[in-house]
Amino acid sequence: MQKVSIIIPTYNEAKNLPLLIEEIYGLINKQETDIEFIIVDDNSPDGTGRVAEGLSRQYPIKVIHRPGKLGLGSAVIEGFKRSHRDILGVMDGDMSHDPAIINNLINALKDYDIAIGSRFEVESSINNWNWWRKIVSCSGVFLAKALTGVKDPLSGYFFLHRRIIDGVELKTKGYKILFEILVKCNYSKCKEIPYTFRMRQFSSSKLNYKEFLLFGSQILSYGFYKIYKLFRRSY
Repeated sequence: MQKVSIIIPTYNEAKNLPLLIEEIYGLINKQETDIEFIIVDDNSPDGTGRVAEGLSRQYPIKVIHRPGKLGLGSAVIEGFKRSHRDILGVMDGDMSHDPAIINNLINALKDYDIAIGSRFEVESSINNWNWWRKIVSCSGVFLAKALTGVKDPLSGYFFLHRRIIDGVELKTKGYKILFEILVKCNYSKCKEIPYTFRMRQFSSSKLNYKEFLLFGSQILSYGFYKIYKLFRRSY
């Protein structure tokens, strides 16, 4: 039996969260997987935290209430710390990450260190992707791929073994926590699985200029980090 924690950071997802939890729990292979949800809520004005507490009476859910909007990356890191399980997963709370592949992602960890839900595999698709979002996403992915070799290094939908992050100080507060993991952590095999990226129904994008600035700083700092690691290996 695989014991899995799925970390779901939330901010104003009161309408989406019940639908998402029900969908995941209905699809998960319960004969092979013991699942728990860790909801990390940043004091959502719409009462997402209260909704999560209500759901915890029906599903295996831990709810972490934070005092304010502290960032998706830091929410994921907080979730990692609160889990005591070997396999850790990350999903958005806005229904954009299709759970249809969730068993495939978990099972891939029998042979791989990290499994990623990828928007850029041949069989992947994205519903109603606006042209400006496509340009922004593809540009960011192009830059991050150069440092990681992964097709979708900016995905927010991934599973990994805890050993991958043990002893590594993760710092990012922004949306691209996987990018930092791919650059800093020790792993040898990564599997990307295609899926359909769904457009959110009840909430809006949380991306803003601060996130773009954070990503720009990540590109620079991780580029220097990779150069430093290569330099150290050569001596």
